[in-house]
Amino acid sequence: MAYQQLSQAVVFDAERSRTGSLSRLLGPGSGPRSGLSADALRYHFLAEQLREVVFHLDAVGCVTFLGPTWTALSDQPVEVMLGQPLEALVHEEDRPRVRAVLDALAARVQASFRLELRLMTSGEPLWVELAAHSSPTGQGEVLGTLTNLTELRQMQTRLQQSDRLATLGMLVPGFAHEMNNPLAFMMANLDYLLRSMGDVAGSASTDQVAEWREAVGEVREGAERLRQLIGHLRSFRSDASQGPVDVNQVLDTVGQMVSSTLRSRGRLVRDYGARVVVAGSEGGLRQAFLNLVLRAVLSLPDNGDTEVNEVRLVTREDGQGHVVVEVHDTGAGIPPEHLPHVFEPLFSSRGSEASPGPTLSVCQDIVRGLGGTLTVMSAVGVGTVFRVTLPMVS
Repeated sequence: MAYQQLSQAVVFDAERSRTGSLSRLLGPGSGPRSGLSADALRYHFLAEQLREVVFHLDAVGCVTFLGPTWTALSDQPVEVMLGQPLEALVHEEDRPRVRAVLDALAARVQASFRLELRLMTSGEPLWVELAAHSSPTGQGEVLGTLTNLTELRQMQTRLQQSDRLATLGMLVPGFAHEMNNPLAFMMANLDYLLRSMGDVAGSASTDQVAEWREAVGEVREGAERLRQLIGHLRSFRSDASQGPVDVNQVLDTVGQMVSSTLRSRGRLVRDYGARVVVAGSEGGLRQAFLNLVLRAVLSLPDNGDTEVNEVRLVTREDGQGHVVVEVHDTGAGIPPEHLPHVFEPLFSSRGSEASPGPTLSVCQDIVRGLGGTLTVMSAVGVGTVFRVTLPMVS
């Protein structure tokens, strides 16, 4: 490949740094700079081809070279970074570790280091692996690479989530069995008490018997609700079947599962259209909707106005063969700068309600696996709407 076809790799001219002048290894249509050896050309060419960002530091730890892949990684031009200390490129909490590595290299305590740290970019901090090595020149310089760890960390997060779900799937049946046994004899005894109330009618007032019946009836109703919830948990496992699933029925189940959490925060409103059926795994859909609804519930303030704050579940057909499911909330809303990141496995927003509760990337994976889409709309101070669109079964 001719030299003029190479990317414009930028090097920092140490002698001209005081005036801020930058020299380029190659310019459009130009040949190699005078005095640049063939080995140097090979080094720069290789740096351009690697996915990792190759860097070079001088003896005081300032950047004198950055491979052109730096811009793709950080959304920042190479020229802005040249001449800056390496610590200026990383998150402030990680800077002491970087300085310790550079000091150890300078003191020849160790010839190379590898560590994970956060890189400052134009958006959210990005996790990278820093590999730093003492230069063979023996002049205190450092050579190294920065490797993007985003995909690796996302994969690790998904594996951890899958492992937790698999463990939960194994534990729930045994737990449900142990809970159902005492519930069974509790409900049997409650039924016996209700039937026996008439036997004491002669020795107690009618009002007192009515109060007893009401109290026992409420206890029995609570036990029945608990039995139903345990039944939902037993079926809360992903399965390979792709049978027809009633979306409204799945949402009703999810509503029961979050009812205790929602009670002190607001109310649940069901705005269902006609019965709609999709093809998919009922367990998978329940997991996706539970994550979305629980996130909506947690966005509401605890001990707030339960008449004003609400989570609204909407189902309808779009007229084009799809079922639309919307989860509305009247929470604080998601800031605009966070919206593009809410489905990222590693995204969290400390001090914001943008990412409470379950990881939303799981929901997106499930919906996409069923041939659907998941989108979000939000306004700060108004609330958030998550919209799921799924192919409808005729």
